[in-house]
Amino acid sequence: MDWSRVDAAARAMIPAAGPRAPHAARSAVVELLRRGAAQGPERVGEMTGLACAAREAATAQVLVVDRAGLVRATAGFLAPLLDGVPAPPAGPVARRAAAWEAGTALGALSTRLLGQVLPAIPAAAEVGGTGAADGTDGTEGTGGTAGAGPAAEARMGGPGAERPRLLLVAPNVLALQRRHGLDLADLATWVAMHETVHAVQLAAAPWLADHLVARAREALGAVIEALPRGGRLAGIAAVVRAAKPGEAGTTGIDEAAGPAGRSGPAGLAELRATLAFLEGHARAALDGVTPARIPSAHMLRAVLEADPAPSSGQGRGIGQDHGRGPFAGLASGRLLHSARAARFARAVVGRAGHEGLNRAWASPWALPTAAELGSPEAWLERVEGGPHRTHGPGWIRADPGRGRWGGPCSALEGA
Repeated sequence: MDWSRVDAAARAMIPAAGPRAPHAARSAVVELLRRGAAQGPERVGEMTGLACAAREAATAQVLVVDRAGLVRATAGFLAPLLDGVPAPPAGPVARRAAAWEAGTALGALSTRLLGQVLPAIPAAAEVGGTGAADGTDGTEGTGGTAGAGPAAEARMGGPGAERPRLLLVAPNVLALQRRHGLDLADLATWVAMHETVHAVQLAAAPWLADHLVARAREALGAVIEALPRGGRLAGIAAVVRAAKPGEAGTTGIDEAAGPAGRSGPAGLAELRATLAFLEGHARAALDGVTPARIPSAHMLRAVLEADPAPSSGQGRGIGQDHGRGPFAGLASGRLLHSARAARFARAVVGRAGHEGLNRAWASPWALPTAAELGSPEAWLERVEGGPHRTHGPGWIRADPGRGRWGGPCSALEGA
């Protein structure tokens, strides 16, 4: 992949750096997001019972970025991810087409996401910074970036590479606030707290990042295997399309893999279920936010959990894709929408509290399956034996004291 072409294509897709605002207003958004990120871990730990994991999550690298900075950071995540996927044969024309497809997908995402958490990728080389939204790169959040070029930034590494990156997209937060007339301080706090939940998930389950990366590589590999042998140009484009949503609720992988992809090989179904569960858990966690803590909590919840509009366009759903990151398409299938996973998480909390829901962080085996997202009782019955259970498909015993990132927190610290 030519990541300089990806960057150029993404920039061409970004219609504007963000809403017009004076420097003081832009700086205020950045400061509010940073303050929310600083306060988020303690609050999330209190609400979820994952206090130890929350303290670990507080060491995540927090970056308040503009849209171009989000593109660069996401490209830096995708590059080593794709390095682990066997590439289809492709000539220069196909590689240029793939770079354009990837860039247009990232550019479109950059106008919609309020934030995302990017786990570290194994075996990464050193990388430069992302485009900041606070003027530290000399752009004052107008969309420019500085530092190493896209090719160099297509790797995540260097000091602190074991930590995930928590990205907060300042211009999109401001755009959503203006669109719905929301309280800016409350919105910034909510967005930062939501993304903090995802960082806490990674800390509570030190195996989770590697698990997600492995499943994603398997899913993308399945796309390649399903491609017609003669369709090299279409094939490589289909691989990069797999990371973005398709039309009418389908996904890029569905479209590329055809009937086999839609029927769902085990790895793809597992990945979709896991991504949906992570978003559903985050929504359930923020149910603990009351107007006493964030005065406009009920309005924020209603706006941010609204179903995505069926139409497309720049203004569609800024914030409605909140928290899903570069694999948004994989989690947006008809049967595994994050709203369904949120209902699952809330049902479990209603029956067993957050202590019961936290059993999911014990091991990959303990994650809810696609079928269990529609049957919280079935999941509770399966995991009632706790993390010491030693049978079940794909069971891997959790070792909370090990992992590329994550301290000696028990996966069931609140149980």
